[in-house]
Amino acid sequence: MVGTLDMTHLDALIAKMRYTLDPVLLSSVFDDDALMVLYAKDAYAVVNAADGRARRSEILRIEKVAVTTAHDINFVDLREAEGLRKFLSGATEPRGFNRLTVQQDVFVKSSTDVAKMRAEHDYFALAPSSLQRFLLPTFDYREANGRASYKMEHIRVPDAALQFVLGTLSHSDITQLLNHFFTFVATREADPIGQSAVADIGRTQILTKMRERLAELKGTPEGKQLDDLLSAGAVAEGLAGLETRATALIEQNLAHHQSDHLAFSHGDPCFSNILFDRRIGLMRLIDPRGALRRQDAMLHPLYDIAKFSHSLCGGYDFVNNGLFSVEIDDALQWEMRPHRGGVPAWVQDLFRTRLAQEGWDYAEVRAVEASLFLSMLPLHRDHPRKLLGFALIANGIIQELEALA
Repeated sequence: MVGTLDMTHLDALIAKMRYTLDPVLLSSVFDDDALMVLYAKDAYAVVNAADGRARRSEILRIEKVAVTTAHDINFVDLREAEGLRKFLSGATEPRGFNRLTVQQDVFVKSSTDVAKMRAEHDYFALAPSSLQRFLLPTFDYREANGRASYKMEHIRVPDAALQFVLGTLSHSDITQLLNHFFTFVATREADPIGQSAVADIGRTQILTKMRERLAELKGTPEGKQLDDLLSAGAVAEGLAGLETRATALIEQNLAHHQSDHLAFSHGDPCFSNILFDRRIGLMRLIDPRGALRRQDAMLHPLYDIAKFSHSLCGGYDFVNNGLFSVEIDDALQWEMRPHRGGVPAWVQDLFRTRLAQEGWDYAEVRAVEASLFLSMLPLHRDHPRKLLGFALIANGIIQELEALA
């Protein structure tokens, strides 16, 4: 079984192969397998080989006459542990304007969003030295032809999102991840500015952003379609109703929050941005929100925790990876059903208990989390099905908080 570490160029390579006149090898022969472009006679011979030995014989026969095409795509044998680790550790789904590649054990991220790339690159140098141990150093920032890029060491560790949605994280694994994350939270530098000022900045960073993003979405065809779907599925007043109910809860919880400081924050510690290896106790945060100045990284102290919660409690990664369905329940209301049952109840219980132990309020965290699900909606317009999933998660959080009030 063959996989590639560079999906961005694979489509172009496949498109070119329609013009080949001879058998073509796209990868080296891996035991009894290879990535090839074949005509019917040779393909039939490989597919109908009686056993592994016969299959290998046919592939080696084809190898002698096939053209080996030159390309920059790195293919790996997924049957080997090292090849599988390389493939899984690069399995993060990039946003449409991003490109992720691996070059000689160096992870390269590039994008047409030049300002974002520079901010992500500069964040590591701005981070306090005590916080840098949770991060991957960035280096070799470049700009050319309307794109910017930077590099990081390619650690062959899958992100927490992949492990979570596959159900491979045990009780002790989640506990270890919580230990790492809350150590990171406790290590963040704090800028005391007073409780009232923290609440005001929270309204700007959390509430105003949500309102602006929803206003952007409502003016799009996808937003109007989502609004109709929500109303049809008994979500009262659609997007406007979600915004009104979320706003009241966010206002209430920001006013209730007791912190008097801002925190030097990562800005996006969802599970897809967390490299985690339970075997060696490693956790590294990647793809920060970014900062060009220290003050750019000073966020409301609940922000990072809510981002973590929207994976751990909200099930963001199930929807983001398309692992969900939407069904109609007995009351003719939409019901979002993540695959594999979604987030286990024991995981949410662990998180809620740990929040209390660390001195954080569960309702405050989830109120900010609801804003994140609503804020991200316009960012996923290229995948309309996800919009309904995220909106239904936000509705579920709002219903939970309304019941707690």
